Amino acid sequence: MLRVLTFNLQHGLPGAGAGDGTAATGSLAGADIRDPATARAVLTALAEQIGELAPDVVALQEVDLGQARSGRLDQAGLLAQLLGWRHHRFAAAWAGPVAGLRRRPLRPALTGPADDILGPARALLGLGPAGFGNALLSRHPIGGCRVLRLGRGPASCVRRGDNPIDPRSYRAFTATARNLLAVRIELPEATLPGATGISLGVTHLATRGDTAARQLAAAWAGLASLPGPHLLAGDLNLPAERITALGMARMLGDGPTFPVARPSKRIDHFLTDPWPTDVDGVPLGIGVAADPERTFTVLDGRGRAPLLHAVDSGTRSFIVSDHAGTWVDLEPVV
Repeated sequence: MLRVLTFNLQHGLPGAGAGDGTAATGSLAGADIRDPATARAVLTALAEQIGELAPDVVALQEVDLGQARSGRLDQAGLLAQLLGWRHHRFAAAWAGPVAGLRRRPLRPALTGPADDILGPARALLGLGPAGFGNALLSRHPIGGCRVLRLGRGPASCVRRGDNPIDPRSYRAFTATARNLLAVRIELPEATLPGATGISLGVTHLATRGDTAARQLAAAWAGLASLPGPHLLAGDLNLPAERITALGMARMLGDGPTFPVARPSKRIDHFLTDPWPTDVDGVPLGIGVAADPERTFTVLDGRGRAPLLHAVDSGTRSFIVSDHAGTWVDLEPVV
């Protein structure tokens, strides 16, 4: 079995989950994470909460690297360290400070000055790389890694004031760059029988539904080009019915994830390979197989890989974020 957790980190900002009554998190409610020591304390408490779930993989969105608003920490690297894991990857959707000149990174890992066109200048000022994006943390080794840029949707104008005819009631927002981080996680044979690994992707899509749908199609196509089985996780900013209508992948897991104080909708999802179908396009039932061994597999161009299903799933709040996390326990379909 493989347990995967995904949630929107919201750059480690303490949220409604920080006031859940426990001493460790209650003391950090409203904490100012611009202070590095405080930011580290918040992530330490978060790592303890994640550890209680005992996931094998954690997919994160809205992850900061070197940002003043979150103590200039490497959030992905520090969380992996606090979990006792040696394997993680970060992919910046953009480089630079949150309040400043954002730009496309030369290399999304942002591991050094050469990965950002302004990196050498920042180094002269004593500043390390800065960026914002997605991350994957894993207790198992990570093999190959691929980053696919998904573009940014059109700018939007949002009313924030009470008077609809007052121009000052409106604010214009430029769209944020989005990407897919996809990795190959190497697994012991007993974890997912029939599979030596899984291609796992994490993404965070646009808030506009039409843009998010286009980005999701591109993200799934990019992930599906890798060896199977496949799992895409992240804040997709789409309801389940919209994803189902796209007809390209199968959703796993259940439970509302947003807003965390009173979750009423599920916009954080897991997607995996679709069911095989017969010649009439009807999904095959469990116990009926499309291959000679009579096991459920997907043909991905590199051979067959087992289809996955969730044997358990759930949601929970954490000390940080305005989203709840959601998790699934994966096993091959037999």
